[in-house]
Amino acid sequence: MLSADLYKHNRNAFVRYLISRNIARFSNTAYYIYFMWEIIANYHSVFLVSLIPGFSMLGYFIIAIPEGSIIDKYDRHIIYIAVNVLMVITYSFMFFGRGLFIIYAVDFLSSMFMWVISDDFRALTKEIIPADHMAKAQAADQFTSGIFTLAGILLGGIFIFMRYYSVYTILIGISLLAMGMVFISGTIRVSHRSLVKNGFGGTIKIIKNIIPFLLLTMLLNGLFVALDVFASGLIYIVMHATSIYYTFFIAGFPAGMLVGGLISMQSFFKGYLNSNKLLAFYVFIVGGIFVLISFNRIPILDGIGTFVLGIILAFINIYIETMIMNSIPSSITGKFNSLTAMFSVSASPVMAFVFGYLSKFLYFPYIITIVGIIMVFTSLIVIQIMDSFNKAMKKVEQENPELF
Repeated sequence: MLSADLYKHNRNAFVRYLISRNIARFSNTAYYIYFMWEIIANYHSVFLVSLIPGFSMLGYFIIAIPEGSIIDKYDRHIIYIAVNVLMVITYSFMFFGRGLFIIYAVDFLSSMFMWVISDDFRALTKEIIPADHMAKAQAADQFTSGIFTLAGILLGGIFIFMRYYSVYTILIGISLLAMGMVFISGTIRVSHRSLVKNGFGGTIKIIKNIIPFLLLTMLLNGLFVALDVFASGLIYIVMHATSIYYTFFIAGFPAGMLVGGLISMQSFFKGYLNSNKLLAFYVFIVGGIFVLISFNRIPILDGIGTFVLGIILAFINIYIETMIMNSIPSSITGKFNSLTAMFSVSASPVMAFVFGYLSKFLYFPYIITIVGIIMVFTSLIVIQIMDSFNKAMKKVEQENPELF
């Protein structure tokens, strides 16, 4: 089947999986936003707030290796359904109260399952979307992710003004909807599925050749979590602003990603998504915006800053995700995603705890300043690292054709 025909045939299935994944993201984001504010308002502790992103990332770090093997071994559609059922059960734990233990436990489990859904979605995308349509699929992913994450943030803001017992019933309902979107799989024709089932040995052959790239993603993810940790503190403690400004600040990211995804879908922008020099420039700009946010004391300007960050983050994500999806063989997609995510994501819970702990000794806006400066210097080595990734993948394909 021709690439265009294959894409047209699978497009509806891709859209269902995409919307289902984003509905799950919608509920997970609303929970995250609501309790980040609840904790800072009730306990006035940046450290206790930092445990929310910390436990969110820790859940994936624990599940990463087993879920990668499961995704590659079993029916990815069935996995999609099963994990959404587990999400419903997890949100049901809130029937037992709103103590910190329950808050952190639900945060840990729901985020862990959300990561599995995302990895399963990526593996399914690799199977059903032809390589020459992957950039289009990734742009649609960024665009819709922006919409649903923005909606989740707004819902989290609404939750702040609602009674607690309304929260978990809505989250359970949303999770049931996410499951219903893909309950019937429909007819799918596979584009990328290897007949050879490779274990972790094949994955390691690739990973050991792209260590600089993995270290780069680990560094950027670890540094970026600073805004998650300190967002509520910046608005509530430093600027003495209301939750409306906090919601606006957080909403800037997905709103920017929505715009960035929309721009990336336009034909004129395709040339700007495949440039290592531009990628380095994007990282440089991100660092500069972090510094500006750390010094700014006008709440609405911070929201504008996160909006611009969201646009740039969409460009970065589309470029990197498309490159990875087109480079990695389908037989190890799940295992590759899980192992590489351990590099990129592992820094996030560690740095969330570190940032929260450092805030006891150092005025936390200064920590954001330091993070921005580190990102600026990191941009100087991005081009070299991305070039080394492309060379390494060509070398692996030549030396290990059986993987592909």
